[in-house]
Amino acid sequence: MEYALPTAPGPFIQLGRTLVADALKLRRTAALWLALGGGALPVLLNLLIFYFKGQYFVKPGTNPWPMYVGMSWQTASVLLLPLFVVLLSGLVVNLENRGGWRQLLAQPVSRGAVFGSKLLLLLGLNAVAQALYVLLLLAAGVLLGWLRPDLGFQNNAIGLLPVLRMLGHTYVATLGILGVQYALALAFRGFVGPLAVGIAGIVSALTLLRWEHIDLVPYAAPTRILRLLEGDTQLSVAAALSPAEWYSLGWFALAVLVGYLLLLRRPVTD
Repeated sequence: MEYALPTAPGPFIQLGRTLVADALKLRRTAALWLALGGGALPVLLNLLIFYFKGQYFVKPGTNPWPMYVGMSWQTASVLLLPLFVVLLSGLVVNLENRGGWRQLLAQPVSRGAVFGSKLLLLLGLNAVAQALYVLLLLAAGVLLGWLRPDLGFQNNAIGLLPVLRMLGHTYVATLGILGVQYALALAFRGFVGPLAVGIAGIVSALTLLRWEHIDLVPYAAPTRILRLLEGDTQLSVAAALSPAEWYSLGWFALAVLVGYLLLLRRPVTD
């Protein structure tokens, strides 16, 4: 009697199983809490600024929402958002750098599933964090309407379409950083190396903001898209992608390819 060997699961089944396993590893980790609470700091800072000093930013009788959203986005995008992506990428991959790669790569799943699972996890956590930031931002504006009725938040409205457009632009602008940091996390054997490169990239981007080719630098993209915010009385955001976003997508594609090749070459004994 002949017995057929069990067939390996399909690539999508392998990816699904690996993704579930990676998601379960995140429970009670700093990466999960960073994604859930990372957007709270810039919102809290601007809530305090407008609560104590709002009269200096909002002219009487004008709509305070455009100024509030613009200042809040600037606070988040210039430094905190790039740093968040750097930390998130390093923390997710560092779960395996502490000895888990040997066990993970010995499992009956393809390296493509391992790579894709962590990439999808990073993309999802980044999306969740930015969506939560927008929800907190709008909720804090409503709260300011109760706490500081003289500013006029409760008497004016904010269009959701410009906010959602800006959310989309911001997400695309962070993809270049995410891809580069993911590849760096796969290249290094610890958390410090990718973190140091990421901080150096952020500082360099802020230093070179007046450079004519700054759009080429992925760490500057979240800051560069702030130019899309327009309007003093009604918030307006262009729908078309900016040059910085296109370069961010290019960096993401290149970094994903490099990261995948790095994982393919990683020995099981690591």
